[in-house]
Amino acid sequence: MNQAGQPASGAEVVRQAVAKVISSAIFADSQRMARFLRFAVEETLEGNGARLKEIVIGAEVFDRGASYDPRLDPIVRVEARRLRSKLLAYYEGEGKDDELIIEFPKGTYQPVFKSRGEASIAPAALPASETNGVAIVILPFANLDPEPDQQYFSDGLTEELIHALTRIAELRVIAWNTATHFRAEQDMANIRDQLGVSYVLRGAVRRTGQRLRITAQLIDACTGQYLWFETYNREILDVFAIQEQIALVIVNALKLRLGDTAPAAPSAQPQRSVECYNLCLKGRYHANERTQEGLRRAAICFEKAVTVDECAVAYAGLSDSYTLLAEYGFVSPGDSMEKAKAAALTAVGLDANCADAYTSLAWIRSHYEWRWGEAGELYRRAIKLNPGYATARHWFAVDYLALTARFEEALAEIEIARGLDPLSMIIAESKASILMLSRRYDDAIAEYRRMFEIDPSFYKTYTSLGRAYIQCGRYAEAIAMLLKGHKLAGDVPSILAALGQAHALAGDGERGRQLLIDLQNLAQSRNVPSTSLALLHLGLGNHSVALDYLEKGACRREMQVCSIKVHPAYDALRSEPRFQALLGQIWAA
Repeated sequence: MNQAGQPASGAEVVRQAVAKVISSAIFADSQRMARFLRFAVEETLEGNGARLKEIVIGAEVFDRGASYDPRLDPIVRVEARRLRSKLLAYYEGEGKDDELIIEFPKGTYQPVFKSRGEASIAPAALPASETNGVAIVILPFANLDPEPDQQYFSDGLTEELIHALTRIAELRVIAWNTATHFRAEQDMANIRDQLGVSYVLRGAVRRTGQRLRITAQLIDACTGQYLWFETYNREILDVFAIQEQIALVIVNALKLRLGDTAPAAPSAQPQRSVECYNLCLKGRYHANERTQEGLRRAAICFEKAVTVDECAVAYAGLSDSYTLLAEYGFVSPGDSMEKAKAAALTAVGLDANCADAYTSLAWIRSHYEWRWGEAGELYRRAIKLNPGYATARHWFAVDYLALTARFEEALAEIEIARGLDPLSMIIAESKASILMLSRRYDDAIAEYRRMFEIDPSFYKTYTSLGRAYIQCGRYAEAIAMLLKGHKLAGDVPSILAALGQAHALAGDGERGRQLLIDLQNLAQSRNVPSTSLALLHLGLGNHSVALDYLEKGACRREMQVCSIKVHPAYDALRSEPRFQALLGQIWAA
């Protein structure tokens, strides 16, 4: 008998089960997760399950140093959720006939070992539940203004509150993109269960001339009870004070319930004029549309805002608008990226504690300037300043870690972003994209299919799934998905290119060449990224021409060429000296 009262033969059965799980296909590319599983099991078998806390696992499994703070770096929580999911998938698939089942109950990092249909064979007392932090969702404040074009104001005020509270490390704040899905939801239990939150803040805004009437209610999502209610009748000039008061009330309300674990109040933010504030709200509202017209309107609003006030948030918004216009292929990099860079540098110079600004600059350093090492440091700086900023987590995962082939780290980081913004379609698509880049095609396809359940109208689900099918050689399915995406999104160059590539690879070169002509005609009236033409030529077997276009894209500093290091679509070119020279050019720093 060992310290836990476990017979030696029983412990050996458990160890054999662990070895079988770790050697399975689903754990083949998950070395850190296998290490996590092995460590937790051995500690439990030795009677040390009570020491399986975040601080210990972070040090022993994930090599975190003495300064590791689980509140700022939730890697253990994220990896534990992923481990539970992988074990479930294993026992539903390859391990469906295993007699022994290893489980990690929610709220603990100590495993239990069960025989199918029988009691536990390695019982142990569970430790006290580990906290995953306090979670709150701020629902979009209702717009009570009779003028419909004032929606931006109530939405913007909500986003401002969300952003203020994300700077509190102990508080998990659901991001704006997910919060909007519950705009009209009244069922507290449904909100609680879907988002995993304990508290809900909701309210309403009415703006009449220079007067504001704001109501706000803080609700316990478990009991449905009101914890706080207030109405503010103020001049619009008081909007900043009202936001600070609401944030402080939330913190104080949580302190009464959390004692020593209560979060600190958010730090005060640099003040802006009401005019600048109003323009920033409009800019963010239009940027969230993610359309060409919306991003252009956003840039105009932020351009006006920075002429009114020297404001870091406004400059960061302006930088992101310019960057997204180039990233989405609406304009060439030469038309916007130098403006984006200047705006981001100005934002950092104005406020060294602005996470938005560091995130904007990090993207530019990587995708436009190819200064990858510096980009990584800027992302880490942004996350340290604001651990709950979902955009920083998201971009760090998909636009830095994944492109540097650090796929396991990228998946861990994207899971943190999803925890902050669980219904964001673009974050969900990014997770599937990371899986696809790491050649885990079946997992990527499964993720894309799950996205249909959230929003079947999101075109990128269809087009990205189509690209994954291309990599698997499932060309008919790829064409079907790409056609659906094209119907939703219209003549997006990357969609036309993928369609042409799929037709050509399927043996229909004539259709592929026709789509190439369509792309070339489209280039007469709008920006067509060189990578789109390169991929279509790859499908047609024109490798030399494909390399010509990739070299042209690199010369133009097109955002899309940064993916060639890891994207499987370019595998046919990897032995080419010209391709290797391109990699050296883009990744030298």
